[in-house]
Amino acid sequence: MKPVWMVLPALAALLGGGLRAQDTAPSFPAGEGQAAVQTACAACHPPAIVAGKRYDADKWAEVVDQMIGKGAKVSDADYDVIVAYLARNYGVGK
Repeated sequence: MKPVWMVLPALAALLGGGLRAQDTAPSFPAGEGQAAVQTACAACHPPAIVAGKRYDADKWAEVVDQMIGKGAKVSDADYDVIVAYLARNYGVGK
């Protein structure tokens, strides 16, 4: 069995690397609608998943409708704000 002192540096490196990765994790871009997207979308989707999509506003509306159908909580007041935010930040040509 290896002495504990030989295992501790490896364990510290693994744990420390994980903390740094969280600090640099992508977030939703700042701007009108960020809070609504964070509340409605981020419970299930990390920003990296959303960032990989490039849709126009009509397609984002379809996606939001699908997510509402799957249980996403989006108020009527936030619906247009979320669609506009997604199209502005993750639209075609971005």
